[in-house]
Amino acid sequence: MLSPMADLELTRSRDDRRLYELAGLGTLRLEGLFSRRATAEAGGVAWSLHRVGFWRTAIDATDAAGTVVGTFDPRALKRGGTLTWGARELELRPASTWKDRYALTGGEREIAVLDGRSWGKRPVTITVDDPAAVDPGLLLFAAYVVRSLAEDSASAAGGAAAGATAATG
Repeated sequence: MLSPMADLELTRSRDDRRLYELAGLGTLRLEGLFSRRATAEAGGVAWSLHRVGFWRTAIDATDAAGTVVGTFDPRALKRGGTLTWGARELELRPASTWKDRYALTGGEREIAVLDGRSWGKRPVTITVDDPAAVDPGLLLFAAYVVRSLAEDSASAAGGAAAGATAATG
């Protein structure tokens, strides 16, 4: 049983480089050449997570029947966006200017804070007041979204640095 106010880490499995575990709540398996898809599993339920469109970072979660159960619709000009899980409409708001840190909120209530990194053994850390009160599928979906945003941010920074180097060289 997890205690209230927990820091959960999405941690790479020792046996499988594409499988990540979230503190006994569930797993996230990255798929595809650039990890643009994933399968999340928690409590015997599985969801397919995938990016929608080519230029946007919109992400959908579908259940085994192919029904969309979760969506992330990014903001056009700012970081973050609207995250819907089931019938709940939530907001993923930037919680730091310098890091890929986001607050998952429902109205004025903060549900979790997610720190993302684009790669590594621990790509997402989640701080949540009461893990037992939050749907594990929602946490896995939010973790995938934040990891994807961090990956996009790292790619954009790398491209900008390469462009600056080429311009001065």
